[in-house]
Amino acid sequence: MMPPAPPMAWSVPPKGRVLVLVPHPDDESLGCGGVVALHCRQGDRVTILFATDGRAGDVLGYYADRDYRALRRAEARRAGEVLGTSDLIFWDYQDAKLAEAEDLADRLGGLFAAEKPDIIYRPSVREIHPDHWALAVAVDRALQSCPRTVAAYAYEIWGTVQPTHVIDITPVWDVKRKAIEEYESQVRYNDYLHMVAGLNAYRTIHLPSARYVEAFEAG
Repeated sequence: MMPPAPPMAWSVPPKGRVLVLVPHPDDESLGCGGVVALHCRQGDRVTILFATDGRAGDVLGYYADRDYRALRRAEARRAGEVLGTSDLIFWDYQDAKLAEAEDLADRLGGLFAAEKPDIIYRPSVREIHPDHWALAVAVDRALQSCPRTVAAYAYEIWGTVQPTHVIDITPVWDVKRKAIEEYESQVRYNDYLHMVAGLNAYRTIHLPSARYVEAFEAG
């Protein structure tokens, strides 16, 4: 049995039309905000799809007197502007119940046909959050029937990937940090910046010259 190959280090992201698929508003910044910022800097068109409305994110009711779904959208728009894109799609499936969305794979297939992406960033099937996992499974199903060749890469948040590709995001770390900080309703509950900084710092094991690295798994 051969050992797994070390991940390939991208000096720059692959060029092309980019589609980022995320379960909740904030997952794009947490999981792949660095590479998104780098794509935007090199002039690639980047569209971000938010599958759920994020309604389950206020477990203690801090925002009970607000239109919470609208608040999550506003945070996503501000984070997108920080990263460099305003091309956002909101599907508004119910947060925490994405696995019940029977039409999800079909809608993704339609999105792929309409957007014609060259590159997709998506959750990993190793994710342990139910919504993340449900979106990952639906993406796999949609890609099986996609007539175009698409390079798909799984990012990591709740679960880690077996890295096939890594990229130094140190030059855009402050951009990623600011995008995460736009999600005030979420960092009120968890120190996501601390968590993600630790993950991205750990991934420098593959690129010791970097300070922060994002890792991806092809497929």
